[in-house]
Amino acid sequence: MDYDKCLDILYQTEEDIWVSKVNEMRLDGRLCDWVTSLLPGQGSYRLDGGFMNGSYNLCQKLRSDNGSTILLRLPRVSSISASYANEKVVMELEAIDLIRKKTTIPVPQIHVWGLAETNPLGLGPFILMEFIEGVCLKELFLGGSRLLREEVSDRDVECIYRQMANFMLQLFNIDFPDIGSLPTPFTGFCAPTRPLTWKAHDILKSGGVNIFGDRAQGFLTTNDYFQYVIGQDELQLDNQLNLVTGDMNAESRFGSLKILKSMIPEMVNESYNQGPFKLICDDFSPANVIVKGEHNLTIVGVVDLEWVYVGLAQLFASAPWWLLLDRPVNEDWDFKAGQPPKITDRYFRHLKMFKRILSEEEEKMPEHYSKEVSKLMTWSEDSGAMWLYMLLSSGFFDWFTFPCMHLRERVGVAEWRDQINAQKGMKEFVARKIRDLEAYDEKVDKVEHNKTLLASGALTKEEFIAAVRAIIS
Repeated sequence: MDYDKCLDILYQTEEDIWVSKVNEMRLDGRLCDWVTSLLPGQGSYRLDGGFMNGSYNLCQKLRSDNGSTILLRLPRVSSISASYANEKVVMELEAIDLIRKKTTIPVPQIHVWGLAETNPLGLGPFILMEFIEGVCLKELFLGGSRLLREEVSDRDVECIYRQMANFMLQLFNIDFPDIGSLPTPFTGFCAPTRPLTWKAHDILKSGGVNIFGDRAQGFLTTNDYFQYVIGQDELQLDNQLNLVTGDMNAESRFGSLKILKSMIPEMVNESYNQGPFKLICDDFSPANVIVKGEHNLTIVGVVDLEWVYVGLAQLFASAPWWLLLDRPVNEDWDFKAGQPPKITDRYFRHLKMFKRILSEEEEKMPEHYSKEVSKLMTWSEDSGAMWLYMLLSSGFFDWFTFPCMHLRERVGVAEWRDQINAQKGMKEFVARKIRDLEAYDEKVDKVEHNKTLLASGALTKEEFIAAVRAIIS
């Protein structure tokens, strides 16, 4: 995701203040006293270890006098917009409650939760949940890399894939009539119709562009939703000042996005155009599971079930982005000089492995379970829809990204270039985005100047935050 440097500096400073506040409450006992008050009859709770930082949450393990453990989860200020923090937490709670009731997938038990306005410490919304003992799979499979380590044996990968396939099949058996936010019987929260997706929130948080639109409006069909989602990319391209790097980049992004939009109708599976719809978790992957141990890869916990909503069956059952644990839209996957990255063969080998396992697991499921997932996954690969879905779910970057290059090859390199050149309004768009880029550079210079003042002590963090907000407003 292309990020706005001004916002990144701002949010990091805000998080510094927030983390200092959390630390102060950890040290003076207020955090433990608060947790103890939320769990009467469980004894006094004390800290058990330091922070556990995830991409979106700060976690703290606590242990009571009677030996029981619990995990406190707080959305990170640098990663989660304050305007959407409550909703993000609520959707995760609803997903966990639904999954516990409808499947055998091991998700943590929820003990206590609260919205930001109910937190007396002023630390935002929170969840107190079961602490699941075990090892995070990403520690075993990733090491220090973002990609699945090549040293991990096929036997171990297959063990995890088989369990993930079973989880997918159980989740696919849950139907919903409409696209949108999850129903909220567990929390009673009044959620908007349009869902809080990872992509939409990330564009808002990292790029400063609100692409949600009227969240009271719903969607009737798969095609309607896809048009809305690619419209989010258009809004980001139009409104984020630094989304292009120069003339040629502006032309390729503008033209390629128009081509992708034109491809949507042929990438809709008519069998599921009007539902039923499925539970989608944008962050569902093996990186967010806990296993018993290094030598026993039984999954004992599926965690971080955030960015969940009711979405499209064909999106749910598309070829997974997570086969190598990293998103194929990230820079390491980009084509260089028209040549695919070295990991291409690995991805397709693992896709073949997963499809075989998925088909085998489908045959084991009870009669009333759908046998459609493997068919939809094969269709997504054969039609090329899997590549479009990766882009629509994560955000469009440029034509040389891994998914876009595969779509470009299907269209034909020359035809793709001709279609870009044929786009109307290109010249005016490029000129405007170059002006935007100049305005962005000026803002960055001003923010960097204030950052220097902050470092010298001439500004407090609070004064710096106010100054940056004035610059970017």
